[in-house]
Amino acid sequence: MNETDYFQKIEAAFRWLEDAVDRWNTEHDLSIECQRNGPVLEVELESGQKIIVNAQAPTQQLWLASSRGAHHFVWRDSRWEDTRGQGLFEPILLAHASALSGLDLG
Repeated sequence: MNETDYFQKIEAAFRWLEDAVDRWNTEHDLSIECQRNGPVLEVELESGQKIIVNAQAPTQQLWLASSRGAHHFVWRDSRWEDTRGQGLFEPILLAHASALSGLDLG
């Protein structure tokens, strides 16, 4: 994958997460903060817990980290897959957000 394609896929993942945060805030009457800083997207839950998602351009990976652990994803078969075979980006992120917020955000 070339660099342009990689950054388009990163942008789509970031937009998906920003949309999810907007939906969680609306559906659950929450005040979750979501902020971008370059290739990093930080989500701060009401509990103060954070989920950090960032682009790793040199390896063409998408990384996710929270107090529940860290995951590295590679683009394979039209989706972001965990490099250790633990699943896909969206369900893993939803599991982190749900566990850290104490709500079913899926």
